[in-house]
Amino acid sequence: MTKSLSQAALLTAGLLLSTASVAAMGPIAKCNDCSSQAAQQTATEIENSSVYVVDFVNRTAQKFVTDEKGDTLLTKLSIGELNHINQKYDYRKTHLRAVQP
Repeated sequence: MTKSLSQAALLTAGLLLSTASVAAMGPIAKCNDCSSQAAQQTATEIENSSVYVVDFVNRTAQKFVTDEKGDTLLTKLSIGELNHINQKYDYRKTHLRAVQP
């Protein structure tokens, strides 16, 4: 009985933490059929600390983070973030994949 309660508590805590991180996602910008430099430029123009750039032509999603120096860098996109983006654009019938840095 205590084992199932502890497993349920861990599962609930994990779901709450993953939901909180997805809820705090930054803006999503579209940049179809663009190069990596164009995607980075698109993220820089948004002027947010964390920007997601999606490309429906190449079926990719990228996450850019702006550091304290003002440089916009490509970072790793988590599975939860990628799933959230795919669910948001589900009506396009396209499954995006993450571009790794």
